[in-house]
Amino acid sequence: MVSRIIVGFYVGMTVFVSVVFGIVFYFIYTEAPLNSLVAMAILVPVIILAEAVMLGAVASIYRTRYILTDSELILETSSLIGGSKTIPLETIQSMQRTLIPFGIKLLGASFHDGYCYLPSLGRAFMVITNYRDGVLIKAQNGIYVITPSNPEELIEKINTMTIIKPET
Repeated sequence: MVSRIIVGFYVGMTVFVSVVFGIVFYFIYTEAPLNSLVAMAILVPVIILAEAVMLGAVASIYRTRYILTDSELILETSSLIGGSKTIPLETIQSMQRTLIPFGIKLLGASFHDGYCYLPSLGRAFMVITNYRDGVLIKAQNGIYVITPSNPEELIEKINTMTIIKPET
């Protein structure tokens, strides 16, 4: 399930950027029409790039997948976010439901996934498509926070495939 808040943020930012740059173009053109061509030649590619990144982030939300195989959990995300991550099941130390924690963004071009610093846990890779279905995974190769559509089912499947004791 994808959060309307996350998608709305990116769509709203895209509209905001378009409006702000439209206003900037208007003032540049009315003050100096000849110089406005130079300004547009520089600013239009910047605007297109900024909007492409924001719309790419929206598309990446809908392409996010969690794939469970016999030996690993694959967090399939866009390269815009930081690329897919693979967690071998035998390296998982614990899994538990969690609220989506506050984090400080470290790497990545979006607010819904990428590397974050979580004050209570340290560096973690987050893949968040909503704010309700959080699962905290502690593995030997890192900490992950994901939001599968059915978190209890995912935790149970992985627990039956491995010897993880659920945290309470």
